[in-house]
Amino acid sequence: RLSPEQADAIISATHRPNRALFDLSVAIEKLPMHFMRKNEINKNLSIFEDTLGGSERLLSSPVPLFYSRHTARFISIWLLFLPFALYGQFGDSWNHIMMIPASLLISVFLFGIEELATQLEEPFTILPMQGFC
Repeated sequence: RLSPEQADAIISATHRPNRALFDLSVAIEKLPMHFMRKNEINKNLSIFEDTLGGSERLLSSPVPLFYSRHTARFISIWLLFLPFALYGQFGDSWNHIMMIPASLLISVFLFGIEELATQLEEPFTILPMQGFC
């Protein structure tokens, strides 16, 4: 359990995860155990630090706007020509009227998937990360 001083030090730190890892490494060094076990724990802590660094690089690297624009334009053009592709399939309906709801439904699904992909490109903006850091 953290002491109030340690908790305040972590909260007031510039980089909270690094401060928490520092406190954890100090606590490991103070443990009364064989040095071989401490080395193994420190190896795992180093792996955790490397993973933290990789996650921060992912967070700080922006996704180029070109990718999302290209996807949206491609889907728009594809959906523009979709009624021509569906025209023969809806030959049994009167005046091909069922083609309109089918095109609308497919459009909603595809634009929904595209919006989900846009949100998943930067998951840290939609997740409440302040509670974890």
